[in-house]
Amino acid sequence: MSKTEVESPSKSRLSFKTVQNFQRALLLAPGVILYGIFNFFPLMGLFYISMVDWPGIGEKKFVGFDNFRKVLGEEYYRDQLFNALGQNVIFFIVIIGSFLVIGTGLAMLLSFKTWGRKTYQIIYFLPYPMAGAAVAYLLDLFVHPRGLLNAALVQSGLTDVAIPFLGSEDTALVTLALFYSWHRMGFAIMLILSGVLAVRTDLLEASMLDGANRFQSIKNVVFPVLGPAFILITVITMVDVFNNADYTLLIMGPEAGPFYSTDIMGTFLFRSAFGASVAASDANFGMAAAIGLVTALMILPAALFLALRNLRNK
Repeated sequence: MSKTEVESPSKSRLSFKTVQNFQRALLLAPGVILYGIFNFFPLMGLFYISMVDWPGIGEKKFVGFDNFRKVLGEEYYRDQLFNALGQNVIFFIVIIGSFLVIGTGLAMLLSFKTWGRKTYQIIYFLPYPMAGAAVAYLLDLFVHPRGLLNAALVQSGLTDVAIPFLGSEDTALVTLALFYSWHRMGFAIMLILSGVLAVRTDLLEASMLDGANRFQSIKNVVFPVLGPAFILITVITMVDVFNNADYTLLIMGPEAGPFYSTDIMGTFLFRSAFGASVAASDANFGMAAAIGLVTALMILPAALFLALRNLRNK
């Protein structure tokens, strides 16, 4: 047997890296297929709907890019768009600030070996699986002028009269953002806690031996590891709050009162699709689709930037 005949079988074998890439492709294939069926193809359909004038029932009237022209050019739609966008940014800042500050603090406390730690984790995560309608109803009762929060404030002497948390233009949007934060806080805590627990104990011990106190160890050893978790929470929250408006719709209605002070992109889109009331005659699914695409294009650069930065950090 010649030397060439002996070596030929080994040459035909696939390299470890090739096999690894093939396995990754197989594992990703089901997710990619499902994403294409339930996300990509509907997105293409959304682009078609954005080019028609259609109340949802009846004949579709093709109008081209007229819906986009109205949203960005006509004062009536443009003012609503920029008002909703600006308030959505404030809404997002309050929520992500709560997640990164309060969520990180609670995750740090839960990372210590304290008695009942598993019980506390369950308690903090408990609101997350609850339906948004249930959370909205409970929190609406909590901040009602005759609710528990105002009763406690009046009894403690912090205020003489009940505060209309959802009835004032100054407090309604922030109150709704805090509703969202409380509901989804468990998700943020779990992600941050998983990052904290992934920190190597030998690195913490080394920092302690070098004379660092607990705060310095957390700042210089733990926080750098939490970067990917922070970015993931930011991307997921951004996509969610710019596309959904369940709390506002359930509590404040499509007109996002008082005086559109809680209007965000989700309520603006809903109002364009179905009208502000049952008797509304300005319902237009094409306009709503155009608003949805404009919203996606607005948040896409930030989401891509954060996602790519997360990949580079890995």
